[in-house]
Amino acid sequence: MVHLFLLHEFGSGNPLGLTFVLDWIPFSPYYTLKDSLSLIIVLNLFCYLVFAVPDLLGHTINYEKANFLVTPVHIVPEWYLLFFYAVLRSVTDKLLGFFFMVSSILVLLLLPFILRNVIIKSGNFRP
Repeated sequence: MVHLFLLHEFGSGNPLGLTFVLDWIPFSPYYTLKDSLSLIIVLNLFCYLVFAVPDLLGHTINYEKANFLVTPVHIVPEWYLLFFYAVLRSVTDKLLGFFFMVSSILVLLLLPFILRNVIIKSGNFRP
């Protein structure tokens, strides 16, 4: 709903990042039908995964009997935490590793302020 509201309020962006009023496409029916169709496709895929094949994306190790005395070798962090896991493993000092993790997030938070004065927002002309 937020996506639809923002799309209706500000319009769609373009790859070059340059705005021109005559290039705008009306919100309805184009975006309404496009977003409705994509929502129906995603919900159908989700319902298929949940009701027809719920174990398709699961691990077969989940069906083994648990041994509380031994930690399995295959346990790794989730994909979105692998970066932080690698940072902590590469630095021997815990406090320095924590500092590197926090600084990596701060660099991402400061990036919009660094690129604030760029006229062309697209990466097509800035490889």
